[in-house]
Amino acid sequence: MENLKETILKSLDGDNIDLLPYIPYLLQDLWEIGSSAEAIIGIIKKHNLYKQDTNSKILDLGCGKGAVSISLAKEFGFTVYGIDAVSDFIEEARNKAKEWNVEKLCEFQIGDIRESVHALREYDIIILGSIGPVLGNIEVTLQKLKKCILPAGNIIIDDAFIPIGSDFNHPDYLSENEFMAQINRSNFQIIDSSFINESNISEYDDSYRHIETRAKELMASYPAKKYLFEEYLKSQRVENEILENRVKCVTLLLKGK
Repeated sequence: MENLKETILKSLDGDNIDLLPYIPYLLQDLWEIGSSAEAIIGIIKKHNLYKQDTNSKILDLGCGKGAVSISLAKEFGFTVYGIDAVSDFIEEARNKAKEWNVEKLCEFQIGDIRESVHALREYDIIILGSIGPVLGNIEVTLQKLKKCILPAGNIIIDDAFIPIGSDFNHPDYLSENEFMAQINRSNFQIIDSSFINESNISEYDDSYRHIETRAKELMASYPAKKYLFEEYLKSQRVENEILENRVKCVTLLLKGK
């Protein structure tokens, strides 16, 4: 198992441990890191995944700065538990929850989700938003998460796969056939799926511009570490190219068979 620092960086498209202290600065202009809160709210409304008589319990793994969790608490009155390993992200999530007047509904904790999942139980919905294979491939991930949800619970997961007919290969992305086969082997079924559109792609470009601005500021402040920030910008460009042109990005609503 990779150490926690390596896992954090990999989920944020970095690979040099020395970069980690600068990640909060680089991403300071982004609240949504990964999943779209609007898209997830849309899925929940479409499939009526909320209880009329009592609050649903939501688990947001790799919650980042809490954008999805806080939006769900505000929209539906859900009780949300978010976990992320970056302490600055958790601090911002707590502050945002107060700003949105949902601090009584939201609990945010610093932690390693690879360890946390072993003890978490009886959630109505689990959110796993664009954090990559932190828990393993899709089959391993779903096997772990199945223990955390109620029998009638759902998982909403943002992921990506290499489409049929492509000659692209990457260790972090499964082929479409294998991706779907692993979901099936995990005894889950796809209730709904939503693929990326042009507006999502433009958001990648907007995010990159914000990160680039902050990277240039860091280069000016720490010229000896310029290479670190240049490497990160390069990794962001490479990942954006993959997401835009090489893989299919999808938000899935899953339910146990």
